[in-house]
Amino acid sequence: MIMLKFKQSLIAAAAMEGGLRIIMSALNRIKFILASVVLTAVILIAPISARAAVNNPTPVAKVSFTFDDGFASARTIAAPTLAKYGLAGTSYVITGCVGMTTVPNTCRANNNTRYLTWAQINQLKNTYGWEIGSHTVNHPLLASTDPEDQPQKLTPAQVTAELTQSKATLAAQGINATSFASSYGDYDMPVLAEVAKHYSSHRGFADTGYNSHPYSEYIVRDQQVQENVSVATVKSYIDQAIASKSWLVLTFHDIKGSSTANPDDYDYSTNRLDQIAAYVKTKQTAGQIQSSNISKNLVTSDTNMLANASFNSGIASGWTTDAPANITKDTANNGNYPDPTNAAKFVATNRNIHLFSQKVSVDPNASYLLKNYLNVKTLTSGEVSFYIDEYDAVGNWISGQYKVAERSVFVEELNFNYKPSSAAVKQASLQIGVTANSGITAYVDNVQWFPTTAVAPPPVQQNLMVNGTFDNGIADGWRTDSSSTMVKDSSNNGSPANPVNSVKMTATTSNTHLFSPFLLVDSTKTYSLFSYLDVKQRTSGEVGFYIDEYDANGNWISGQWKTGVMTLGSREVAYNYKPSSANVKQASLQVGVSANSGITAYFDDVRWYLN
Repeated sequence: MIMLKFKQSLIAAAAMEGGLRIIMSALNRIKFILASVVLTAVILIAPISARAAVNNPTPVAKVSFTFDDGFASARTIAAPTLAKYGLAGTSYVITGCVGMTTVPNTCRANNNTRYLTWAQINQLKNTYGWEIGSHTVNHPLLASTDPEDQPQKLTPAQVTAELTQSKATLAAQGINATSFASSYGDYDMPVLAEVAKHYSSHRGFADTGYNSHPYSEYIVRDQQVQENVSVATVKSYIDQAIASKSWLVLTFHDIKGSSTANPDDYDYSTNRLDQIAAYVKTKQTAGQIQSSNISKNLVTSDTNMLANASFNSGIASGWTTDAPANITKDTANNGNYPDPTNAAKFVATNRNIHLFSQKVSVDPNASYLLKNYLNVKTLTSGEVSFYIDEYDAVGNWISGQYKVAERSVFVEELNFNYKPSSAAVKQASLQIGVTANSGITAYVDNVQWFPTTAVAPPPVQQNLMVNGTFDNGIADGWRTDSSSTMVKDSSNNGSPANPVNSVKMTATTSNTHLFSPFLLVDSTKTYSLFSYLDVKQRTSGEVGFYIDEYDANGNWISGQWKTGVMTLGSREVAYNYKPSSANVKQASLQVGVSANSGITAYFDDVRWYLN
């Protein structure tokens, strides 16, 4: 006895052909997300090697020693003190003050302190392994004014000159400065957007606290260490970083032989710096914390799974949008380092608008990180949201994840982690959305997507199914009750893995069926079945999947309805099977097409695995 049951699907189709899906997610209010559909030709980016180099892929406790202004004590005291414990730092240099070795001098940061020479700066870099960062040319307020010292606010051109000239001066000395610290910690969003064009990170001064993985490169938080900060307090900072697996950035200025009497001084004594360095060394030896400079503590990768990530080719190379008039290529230098010229520009309109990346292949067992430069220049309401659309092996949308959003005027590296929702997820794409009527103008640039975990290759599974790709036609145990409407097709309509041959199924006036060979099964085991199905035409009914069960002598004893497909398009059909009873010794897959359904479909790549 052979049975085939046709049932109505319990869940409506995940997406209508050519339509748009709006998914609502509430976090005290409604968030919009749009599950992407194919708006233009799909480009699938192949997976990259799991061996791709990633720096700082996971949260661990970290500490960085930074020293502002470029005082001579960085070389004469701080560097040898840290070197005793195998540590190094980052020196943020005011290039206009380099070589002022006598006091008083004309450096506006502090005219009573000696500054590094170029020879000393190169010793820090080459002998002691320090990073050299930029701290402007003249140490001005970049965004504010001071009635006594700087009554006039810098023009945008003057801000740019402070950033670019200091970088160029360092480059002339063979120093590629990619880290920047704003003088006095003074900046606003226009200044930060300018910083982002020339540097990979920005550390302020008043942005106190700890940095949580995967960090935000343009708001690197720090803890100030000056005369009124005890060694015990700094040790507590280190302990907190260890407990929270966060990145602690310590900011020092001048290091002197002894403490001063003024608690407001930015100076710090050699002895106290030594105690802090010794404490870090103890924790580092115990494997509790890592120490490195600013640039080496950023999360970076030498690969990118996304093509055209800087939008140099415009909204192309697999990037698509549902609002081509409002999401466009911008060439006005609104991007970020190292390629700021071009970016994607978003201008809000009276409906939600979205930018979709190309689909990339993902491993459901792997973890990934996405880095996105975002500059929200104007906003009255709403948000710029980042969402991951998830697809099966043949590109059908199956799920999604709302990740992060920016709801204010802000400049940042908006970074987040991503792990596929289930084993069914084989492809994914990034979706960036802007709320309707939000007044938003924003720029996105240098989008990067890379794995943060190396995944061991899955064990090789033996496919128990014979002739599952139908290269031999309906043979080798395969059979049908409708040889005129279920036939071998050799016109490349099969699975992408082996497309040449497949079985063409055409509906007729009766239910028709394709039966697989009998397979020996163990009633104590569970099996996984996968197959490729592409439904080209349909007016009603379904393609149904059913397992027939037999005893040791081949007598039919029971069966299990598994699933039915009632939507157009290609997909991987997957389900599990466990024999119904100990009497089941053999089983066979049955695929059926409903009578009078108008269905034309192609069936291929049948896999039956023992779990």
